[in-house]
Amino acid sequence: MANKNANQNIEIDNIETDFDFEEVEGFLSKQLEESFSDLELLEKDRATISEPDSLGKVVLDEVWKQFGNQIGLDMTNETLIQKYDREHPEQYKDIADKVMQNQQYKDANKAMKEKQKAGTLKDEYSGKDLKRNEEANLDHVVSRKEVFENQRRKQANLDVADLANKEENLKPTNESLNKSKGAKSNKEYVETRETREKKLIEENERANKKVDESNKSDVEKRLQKEKNDKRLNDKLAADDDLMMQADKEARKAINKDIRVNAAKEIGKKAGKDALKTMAISALFSLLKEIMKGLIRFFKEKSKSIKGFLSEMKESIKSFFSKILSVVQTGASTFIGTIISEIFGPIVSLFKKLASLIKQGISSVIDAVNYLRDKKNKDKPFTVKAAQVGKIITVGLVGGSAIFLGEVFEKFLLTVPGMQINIPLIGTLANMIGLFLSSLVSGLVGAIILNLIDKFISKTLKGEKGHQIIGKKNEIMNLQQAQLYVAENRVVALKENVMGEILENHALAKGVMRESLNKIFYDDNTNDSKNKNNISENQSDLVQMQKDLEGLL
Repeated sequence: MANKNANQNIEIDNIETDFDFEEVEGFLSKQLEESFSDLELLEKDRATISEPDSLGKVVLDEVWKQFGNQIGLDMTNETLIQKYDREHPEQYKDIADKVMQNQQYKDANKAMKEKQKAGTLKDEYSGKDLKRNEEANLDHVVSRKEVFENQRRKQANLDVADLANKEENLKPTNESLNKSKGAKSNKEYVETRETREKKLIEENERANKKVDESNKSDVEKRLQKEKNDKRLNDKLAADDDLMMQADKEARKAINKDIRVNAAKEIGKKAGKDALKTMAISALFSLLKEIMKGLIRFFKEKSKSIKGFLSEMKESIKSFFSKILSVVQTGASTFIGTIISEIFGPIVSLFKKLASLIKQGISSVIDAVNYLRDKKNKDKPFTVKAAQVGKIITVGLVGGSAIFLGEVFEKFLLTVPGMQINIPLIGTLANMIGLFLSSLVSGLVGAIILNLIDKFISKTLKGEKGHQIIGKKNEIMNLQQAQLYVAENRVVALKENVMGEILENHALAKGVMRESLNKIFYDDNTNDSKNKNNISENQSDLVQMQKDLEGLL
């Protein structure tokens, strides 16, 4: 009975409900803690959103930036083609004869004549053997004029004579065919074959007719007409496939030299342009920081050498913290130079187009970098659009400064004394023009940038404000949920305890009933035994009494 009672004795603490309120309360507490932490971060973020700088500061910064930018662009504006034309002002007529006087051509021409004397010279355009008594010429497959006018050759900084007199570009042919071809390309010569041959035949017929009408003897007429027919046949003997094969080989060799050397020259120029731009950018950044340091120093009430050195140290430290922007400027210039040179023949037609391309490339790179930055991933679309708008504005302002600078320069060049040359930069007119264009464009750009900054600041603060309100509402909801769970937990615990008390009461009642029944049963058994004992004793007494009576 004791063991049974022990097994039935269930403690309140061990009774579990179907719904774990403690776990829910713990989860809500954790969520609430995280929400308070997020709210704190949001409020800190809103506090760090700074107000736009004053317009005066923006103007000063933008004018200063544009001036340094324009100097850097102006120093790297000249393309390789423009540079070559500046350094080689000669015209084709000045070059044509020099090509024929080049030692490479002389050596090749001498080797051709020796082959002809030996009877081993073949006409590369007709496939026929050139006899000893025939007039043979060494033709430039790609004409001297075409090589001279090749813009990519100028980029590669290759000499006309060296390129035109490459072995693959010199082919022996008969004199008549060579003169007929002239400065045409082989492709052009082949494509106009039908028209050209018809014209040649008509010309030959007219020439023979003149011979027949002349006062020459019949023998002289026959010889002259044979000579005319021989020239015609030499011209008509041109084989299209051989001419195109020769053209292909010559162009392949020439273009290979141009391609290799142009890549080298473009690479060198891109590197030099990047270094020049970085140097100018670094110089202006350093000067700007030093000027800020000097202004802070002069504002101090007590001035000392130690204070001055401290401000200069702080300026230099600030400069080095922004050195990455200098490197990015160099990278933009490097890419801009390569793109400008890829479109070199077109860019070279316009004086400032290379600078405009570099300015555009710089803006595009800045915009892409901003959008790719993980820190800007969660910013509102309007803020992203505004920031990209700032970058585009800077690019447009820089582009307008380029053209304004040219306008100011042209005007100033008419003023006496403005033609004085400044090393690395250009004329005094150019320098002043750059400053004036930077001033005008900087003022306009600063006003626009200041307005965009105000819009961004207002938008960011509004966005953070909405986020803070949302987070506070979330906290209130969590607190209400937490209160609701706590109240229901108390109710559940109360019901659980009452249920356990009733159950324990019922259990106690059962135990008591069983105990009483047992006691009652035991008492009844004892009474019966007692009654039996009494009856037996009484019988014995009756028997004793009978026995006594018998004796008497």
